[in-house]
Amino acid sequence: MKLNHLGQFLGSIKLAVPLLGAIATILIFTTFYESEVGSAVVQQEIYKSPWFGALMFLLALNLGISTLSRYPWRGARKLGFAITHWGLVVIIAGSAAVIHLSVEGMLLARTDAGPVSSLRVEGDLLEVAAPGQEPQQASLFIKSDGTVVPNRVGNLSLLGYSDRAIKTVHFETGAAVDNPAVRLRLSSDRMGQTLDRWLAAAPAAYRQIDIGPAELQIVKADSPQALRQALTAPAENPNNPWGTLQVSWAGVSRTIDVRSQLGQTSQIGSGELKLLGFWPDFRLDSNRQPETASPQFRNPAVQLELANGETTERWFVFSNPAFEPVRAAVQPPDFLRPIAADIRYEAPVSPEPDAFFRVVVDAQGSLHYAARASQGFKSGPLAVGEAIAPGWADFEITLAEYLPQAQVKRATVPLPETAPADSGEPALLVAVGAEEPVWVPWGEPTTVSTPAGDWYVAFSPKLLQLPFAVKLNDFIVERNEGSESVAMWTSAVTLMEPHTGERADRRVWMNHPTWFKGWKIAQASWNPGDLSQSTLQVKREPWWVTGLTWLGSLMVIVGVGTMFYGRSVAKKLRVVADLLGMPEVEERESVGTIPIMGFFLGR
Repeated sequence: MKLNHLGQFLGSIKLAVPLLGAIATILIFTTFYESEVGSAVVQQEIYKSPWFGALMFLLALNLGISTLSRYPWRGARKLGFAITHWGLVVIIAGSAAVIHLSVEGMLLARTDAGPVSSLRVEGDLLEVAAPGQEPQQASLFIKSDGTVVPNRVGNLSLLGYSDRAIKTVHFETGAAVDNPAVRLRLSSDRMGQTLDRWLAAAPAAYRQIDIGPAELQIVKADSPQALRQALTAPAENPNNPWGTLQVSWAGVSRTIDVRSQLGQTSQIGSGELKLLGFWPDFRLDSNRQPETASPQFRNPAVQLELANGETTERWFVFSNPAFEPVRAAVQPPDFLRPIAADIRYEAPVSPEPDAFFRVVVDAQGSLHYAARASQGFKSGPLAVGEAIAPGWADFEITLAEYLPQAQVKRATVPLPETAPADSGEPALLVAVGAEEPVWVPWGEPTTVSTPAGDWYVAFSPKLLQLPFAVKLNDFIVERNEGSESVAMWTSAVTLMEPHTGERADRRVWMNHPTWFKGWKIAQASWNPGDLSQSTLQVKREPWWVTGLTWLGSLMVIVGVGTMFYGRSVAKKLRVVADLLGMPEVEERESVGTIPIMGFFLGR
């Protein structure tokens, strides 16, 4: 089939060679680029870009025209050539469909949580509600240099992005009621640092702040008696009580002092009680081990061991009556014969910390201070700009600012480049018109004030609701024999379809995915520090997309086989030889024009 000059060029080897060279160079570059910026950036900037799509379309067009130019496809070589090239065109179409139509995301599941069905997909979501307008949503993509695409949603400008931003709180004057707030500056030459901290009567969370072994406080004294009490040294208690345990067991009642009996064993009837540990502010660390968050009595807890004959149990008992004791059998390792005991922990009520700096505001609005340290107690009047040495090493505390009628102001600010790499959270910089830009933290709706009213902006992860739920039953880590090196990790999951009630128990490990309701579920990653969680990759693509890629691959195999082996097979099979027109000859006679080729033929 003869083509015009444009058709000859589009189907020529002169276009195919530089086109294939350019695509190969891009793919080689992309391999290294992906290792630096991640697959999400590569997908958006390269594979899903219009220019890369145009290159692949041009390649498909080159293959198609080159194939059509050899029509009619008589003989094994021409027929094989045509099948192979059309197969490549189908593969390109299938690859484009995979990139643009498939859905893929990550699902975080935990053994200590319920079923999950929200899939975290690529990209982020911006939701905007403006005064008098319908709420808007837009999918966002953040480039590696912090550029946001798109850079505008309605009248809201998206100016920038930071993956390390922190939330700050400060106070400004202007409240309608009295709400004293102070900004204290702590400095230490020995430590080489200066810290600013705000204290305020309201909100209640800012009335006291822990700074390591000491505490900053602000107190309103509305009467002379309250002022004297706030400026008086707390009564010393050399025993420093930690509270008592009220034990009722086997018909015997005992009161046990926690501090004096810590590590000791007490005989109660025919059983024994041993105090193993004490935490004034109980919590679990990242390894789910008990620790104290501060030296203050905010959530006191004790651990004890009860032994009665063949039965031994360990208890965690809390002073908060809303928390039931946590019990675990030690011997035997079950609760076939649980110990029938009633144990209650009565902790001291909010004792004074060993070290504190207290700002006291009297009824007239004047300021005073009270400071306690290991060297003693001191108090006196306090003025703006005055530095006080509370006795904590070489620390000095200066009253930097005092606001009698303060209102809280919260803001999000990006950290400097010198900040630790693992600090801060993502945030988006937005602006309405010519108004002052505002940082919107990731996952927290934010109000942007304008003269026309308040805008509500939410920058959040992009989630997709799955048609089924995944429950992580167990996460199994297999290690190589005789070592701590990891051999394999496996997620044991239950897949649940809510409408039909269908359930399926599956196991997923590396390179061994499972399928459910048209979705592919594979093991993506795990957390060595928390074996109760697993990250799964969940992916779905339309069946016809998968069919295209398989069909194209099959066509390439058949086409190559036809080109190389078709003639020899045809000679042996007369029927096939007749269909293929063997022996093969070059067809020069005029043939009809394929309609789509009319443009390139100039007809």
